[in-house]
Amino acid sequence: MILLFAGPSLHGVTQAIPAGVVLRPPAVAGDMARAIAERPQAMALVDGVFATAPSVWHKEILAVLDHGIAVLGAASLGALRAAELHRFGMEGVGAVFAACRDGLLVRDDAVLVSHAPAELGYQPLSVALVDAEDSIARAGLSVDERSGLLQIARRLPYAQRTWPAMLDAHPQGRRLAAKLAPHLASRKAMDVELLLDRLRRPVDPPPPVRRLPLTAYYQRLLRHCSASSGSARPGDS
Repeated sequence: MILLFAGPSLHGVTQAIPAGVVLRPPAVAGDMARAIAERPQAMALVDGVFATAPSVWHKEILAVLDHGIAVLGAASLGALRAAELHRFGMEGVGAVFAACRDGLLVRDDAVLVSHAPAELGYQPLSVALVDAEDSIARAGLSVDERSGLLQIARRLPYAQRTWPAMLDAHPQGRRLAAKLAPHLASRKAMDVELLLDRLRRPVDPPPPVRRLPLTAYYQRLLRHCSASSGSARPGDS
């Protein structure tokens, strides 16, 4: 069994979840630590909650690895955590992970989107900056058009970053909309596709890591996990 924590980043993904992969909601702090007891072969982290609940801790991912359970990350929070922890055995997949690992992407909010609750399928309500930048780069815009639209995209708060908002703020927005239309695919969704392909191949246990100290803060998180069922709440991934 492989556990896959994902929600809004699945929108735009065309392939089915592989057999043996169990889909879970976007992860909050404690979800991955709690899942150790299920003894999955691996955990794959794509989406996690940022603004409405504590995010997945680096230490709980290290604890999962310490238990011999492979951890993969891609597209969103998973890409950020994999870039930070790949030296310790977490496996990153896709272009967003590579950009974070290589220092080409340094804004944590670049993967954030606002999204609907689980009851509405985690439908994205805004556009991630990594998706906006990727679409703008592929649209064949002039240097001035590209620069102006990128400035607008980077200036907007993540929850307000939509294509109508970006184009309305540009003096040539209507003309740019026609150029952009064929190029509005999601880079995050492409990376999820790569992750699903990866999960169809064997996933080996991670290399041994040094035993983690059971600090007071991590013990507190574990107590919270055992006291609550804590699924991901509607918010931002």
